Amino acid sequence: MSKTDDESEGTHLRRVASELSGSGEERIAHLRRMLKSRQTKDRISAALALGKNGSQKAVQVLRVLLVSSDERSWRLAIHGLRSGGEREGWLCLESVAQEDADHLGSTDEHRAKTAFKRLMAMGRTKMMDRLFRAADGHSRSIPGDVARQFSKNAVATLPVRHRNVLELRLGLIDVAAATPAETASGLGIGLGEVRALEREAWQLIHAPAPVTDR
Repeated sequence: MSKTDDESEGTHLRRVASELSGSGEERIAHLRRMLKSRQTKDRISAALALGKNGSQKAVQVLRVLLVSSDERSWRLAIHGLRSGGEREGWLCLESVAQEDADHLGSTDEHRAKTAFKRLMAMGRTKMMDRLFRAADGHSRSIPGDVARQFSKNAVATLPVRHRNVLELRLGLIDVAAATPAETASGLGIGLGEVRALEREAWQLIHAPAPVTDR
């Protein structure tokens, strides 16, 4: 409950009071029960409310869902944490993203596959950026083969035209990353189109998985 760098004294005191209050605990308990509702709309509302609450207790409820083996649960948790936009929620996402990155090279195929799917569903995180940057093998903390395979798998989720551009730009085919001009020449398209497709490709990769009430 210590004061964060971006909190004023007044904001910090209000947050501490909220986290210590019985009514806050009752609210979180109610939202936890809503997460078990048969109605998808209720579960989404509960996840959003917990994310916006931003307290450690609220975020912990979502973290339990986030690290579960049930895909519907962790997708719901991601939606709540990202949409809430609170600092504790972002820290939670980054923490689990780190854990998933460590499992990408696991010999347990199911664990590695789940780690990749969850990292992609989270959308852009600092960990995702680090994985793409480490694909050239120059990272001290991330194995180059793991980062490169992650990059290949991530790019493989894109539509063909976007995939073709990003594979060349990231050097996933010939190791050496191609310039926009080299990419345009290699694909036989205009430079402006290369830049537009690359921009759209990153938007698609960085977008978190949607959650609907259907």
